[in-house]
Amino acid sequence: MKIQAKKQAANFVLSICGLTVFCGLINGCAKEKYVAKPLDAQIVNAKISSKNPANAGFNAYLIKQGYAETNLPLQIWGLDELTNAALYFNPKLDVAKAQLGLTNASIDTANQRQNPTLNGSLARSDRANGDINPWSYGLNVDIPVETANKRAIRVEEAQYLRDAAELDLAEIAWQLRSQIAKDLTAYHENIALQNQLTRQLKVHADIVSMLEKRLALGLIDSSTLNDAKLIQQRSQIVANALPMQLIEIRAALAADIGLSLDQLNAMTIKPIDIDVILTQQSDLLNQDLNGQQSFKIFQQNALLNRLDIRRSLARYAAAEAKIKLEVAKQTPDINLTPGFIFEFGDSIWSLGFSNLLNLLNKNQTLIAEATQLREIEGAQFEVLQTNIISNLNLAYAQLTTALQNIQQTQSRLENQARQQQQLQKQFDAGLTDRLALTQQSLNYLLAEQQLLTLKFNGLKAMNAIEDLMQRPIEDSQNNVAVNANIGLKK
Repeated sequence: MKIQAKKQAANFVLSICGLTVFCGLINGCAKEKYVAKPLDAQIVNAKISSKNPANAGFNAYLIKQGYAETNLPLQIWGLDELTNAALYFNPKLDVAKAQLGLTNASIDTANQRQNPTLNGSLARSDRANGDINPWSYGLNVDIPVETANKRAIRVEEAQYLRDAAELDLAEIAWQLRSQIAKDLTAYHENIALQNQLTRQLKVHADIVSMLEKRLALGLIDSSTLNDAKLIQQRSQIVANALPMQLIEIRAALAADIGLSLDQLNAMTIKPIDIDVILTQQSDLLNQDLNGQQSFKIFQQNALLNRLDIRRSLARYAAAEAKIKLEVAKQTPDINLTPGFIFEFGDSIWSLGFSNLLNLLNKNQTLIAEATQLREIEGAQFEVLQTNIISNLNLAYAQLTTALQNIQQTQSRLENQARQQQQLQKQFDAGLTDRLALTQQSLNYLLAEQQLLTLKFNGLKAMNAIEDLMQRPIEDSQNNVAVNANIGLKK
């Protein structure tokens, strides 16, 4: 009896030791540790306030984008420089990059093999005798075996979704560039109108002064002077509103870049020559207002290069992969279960397997659901292309009209200039008075203002064409896809 008791005690100790080792192995599987990362509003606010376009980090980023170190920090800021600043400072890209990181992690998850599972058992019989060991030990391993290449299909689906996320990131970058281009157009138009109205107000003041003298001499009635003053007041109201509008434009530009208004006000915006830009863009458009060659190039770029087109194709491909996965799931996976049992003195080896029999539900509903998802993606793609073509037709018509209006107004302005020269000769010869000459100068300035507005409308129409192609017009003649720099080297 004492010997049997000792054996039982020894077996019990061995069981406890085995269970301890087993638990230790389980605990040892945990490699990653939880690290808390709470959000602190004050730290985030300090980070936002510390953004500075002259800091070393941004300069290093610009060097990676091809800027010469000798030209840093930047002194003049044009569209490209401001776009790079937005790609570095605007937090919208950080959100898109985090989402891209999530899709990259999903690829790793899809590529993981299923882990085997370890099962153990321990039992004791209360009817043991001298011939039967009262203890029973069991250990078996479940080894899952995926069939029909499901893991590779899951990886394929995750990769297409990752491609779509990359295009989301690139589209946000393009949207930043596009919005900054619109802000700069509004900024330069405001500055040009302020300069134009300053000249007009001077001429208005001269006309009102001359009319006041004539009224004092009884040469005109008060209504003529009042009409001139009313026109002067209207121009003054517009001129007074422009500086306030400029503040709003600067604030919008600062927000799109991701900087404070004070930081933007310290930056020197690169001036533009609207005539040079329109000439260059018109040359790229082949100056063919009646032909369709330019439009065909625009349409090809829009339908092949737009980021949302390519993203829609990636999502459609992901939907295709989803169908393949659901079809593959019709083939059940297999579980291999090798094991060892020491049961009341007997040692038993076993090898089992399990498999789900799809006798009633063969996954038709999930296959139908995935197929419907593909149909939705295909329909959305067709709608997207249709909308792009329609919007491109409208934008190209607006651009054509804007360029034609510029040409016609330019001709009228040239006629105004000739009339002013003739009137100047008549004034020099004493055949007309200074008031008539000054009023003709005002008419010329008003025609100049109209032409200036039309030129900026033409620039806006070109910006709309670029936005629809999602690439600069100067790159539209190339077959190589050109998208905004997504600023990953940050």
